[in-house]
Amino acid sequence: MRSLFEQVVECCGLAPAFARKLIQEACERSGVSPPDAMTPAELIRSLPHIRQALAVFLDPREVALKTAAMRALVKGSWPSMPAVAAPDASQEIRTAQEEPKARSSS
Repeated sequence: MRSLFEQVVECCGLAPAFARKLIQEACERSGVSPPDAMTPAELIRSLPHIRQALAVFLDPREVALKTAAMRALVKGSWPSMPAVAAPDASQEIRTAQEEPKARSSS
Protein backbone atom coordinates (compact mmCIF):
# COMPACT_ATOMS: atom_id res chain seq x y z
CA MET A 1 0.00 0.00 0.00
CA ARG A 2 1.22 3.47 -0.86
CA SER A 3 2.14 5.76 2.01
CA LEU A 4 -0.02 8.73 2.89
CA PHE A 5 2.78 10.95 1.57
CA GLU A 6 2.67 9.20 -1.83
CA GLN A 7 -1.10 9.61 -1.96
CA VAL A 8 -0.77 13.33 -1.18
CA VAL A 9 1.83 13.70 -3.93
CA GLU A 10 -0.55 12.02 -6.36
CA CYS A 11 -3.37 14.41 -5.36
CA CYS A 12 -1.32 17.38 -6.55
CA GLY A 13 -1.83 16.59 -10.20
CA LEU A 14 1.66 17.90 -10.96
CA ALA A 15 4.66 16.03 -12.36
CA PRO A 16 5.47 13.36 -9.74
CA ALA A 17 9.09 14.39 -9.07
CA PHE A 18 8.09 18.05 -8.82
CA ALA A 19 5.06 17.33 -6.62
CA ARG A 20 7.17 15.11 -4.35
CA LYS A 21 9.68 17.93 -3.76
CA LEU A 22 6.92 20.52 -3.30
CA ILE A 23 5.08 18.41 -0.70
CA GLN A 24 8.31 17.42 1.02
CA GLU A 25 9.29 21.06 1.48
CA ALA A 26 5.81 22.00 2.71
CA CYS A 27 5.96 19.15 5.22
CA GLU A 28 9.38 20.24 6.45
CA ARG A 29 8.06 23.79 7.00
CA SER A 30 5.30 22.20 9.10
CA GLY A 31 7.78 20.19 11.15
CA VAL A 32 6.77 16.88 9.53
CA SER A 33 9.91 14.88 9.03
CA PRO A 34 10.38 12.47 7.40
CA PRO A 35 7.37 13.15 5.16
CA ASP A 36 7.21 9.57 3.88
CA ALA A 37 6.13 8.53 7.40
CA MET A 38 3.41 11.21 7.53
CA THR A 39 0.46 10.53 9.81
CA PRO A 40 -3.07 11.82 9.21
CA ALA A 41 -2.62 14.44 11.93
CA GLU A 42 0.62 15.61 10.32
CA LEU A 43 -1.09 15.92 6.95
CA ILE A 44 -3.77 18.12 8.50
CA ARG A 45 -1.03 20.21 10.16
CA SER A 46 0.81 20.49 6.82
CA LEU A 47 -2.20 21.50 4.72
CA PRO A 48 -1.76 25.29 5.13
CA HIS A 49 1.84 24.99 3.90
CA ILE A 50 0.82 22.62 1.10
CA ARG A 51 -1.97 25.01 0.09
CA GLN A 52 0.50 27.91 0.01
CA ALA A 53 2.99 25.92 -2.10
CA LEU A 54 0.34 24.82 -4.60
CA ALA A 55 -0.98 28.38 -4.92
CA VAL A 56 2.23 29.38 -6.67
CA PHE A 57 1.49 26.99 -9.54
CA LEU A 58 -2.27 26.49 -9.57
CA ASP A 59 -5.26 28.79 -9.61
CA PRO A 60 -7.23 29.13 -6.34
CA ARG A 61 -10.03 26.80 -7.43
CA GLU A 62 -7.55 24.06 -8.34
CA VAL A 63 -5.78 24.51 -5.02
CA ALA A 64 -9.11 24.11 -3.24
CA LEU A 65 -9.86 20.92 -5.18
CA LYS A 66 -6.42 19.43 -4.56
CA THR A 67 -6.45 20.15 -0.83
CA ALA A 68 -10.02 18.83 -0.56
CA ALA A 69 -8.78 15.59 -2.12
CA MET A 70 -5.98 15.49 0.45
CA ARG A 71 -8.46 16.00 3.31
CA ALA A 72 -10.56 13.20 1.82
CA LEU A 73 -7.59 10.84 2.17
CA VAL A 74 -7.70 11.43 5.90
CA LYS A 75 -11.48 11.44 6.16
CA GLY A 76 -11.75 8.11 4.37
CA SER A 77 -9.38 6.37 6.75
CA TRP A 78 -9.94 8.38 9.92
CA PRO A 79 -13.52 9.73 9.77
CA SER A 80 -13.59 10.63 13.46
CA MET A 81 -10.66 13.07 13.15
CA PRO A 82 -12.25 16.51 13.67
CA ALA A 83 -9.67 18.45 11.65
CA VAL A 84 -10.67 17.00 8.29
CA ALA A 85 -13.49 19.48 7.85
CA ALA A 86 -12.81 22.01 5.11
CA PRO A 87 -11.66 25.44 6.25
CA ASP A 88 -14.03 28.27 5.54
CA ALA A 89 -14.04 29.69 2.03
CA SER A 90 -11.91 32.70 2.98
CA GLN A 91 -9.05 30.36 3.92
CA GLU A 92 -9.49 27.88 1.09
CA ILE A 93 -9.91 30.17 -1.91
CA ARG A 94 -8.01 33.40 -1.88
CA THR A 95 -8.35 35.95 -4.61
CA ALA A 96 -5.34 36.88 -6.70
CA GLN A 97 -5.35 40.30 -5.01
CA GLU A 98 -4.95 38.74 -1.56
CA GLU A 99 -2.11 36.37 -2.44
CA PRO A 100 0.71 38.95 -2.58
CA LYS A 101 -0.05 40.00 1.00
CA ALA A 102 0.75 36.48 2.19
CA ARG A 103 4.04 36.30 0.33
CA SER A 104 7.34 37.89 1.18
CA SER A 105 8.44 40.75 -1.06
CA SER A 106 12.11 39.86 -0.72
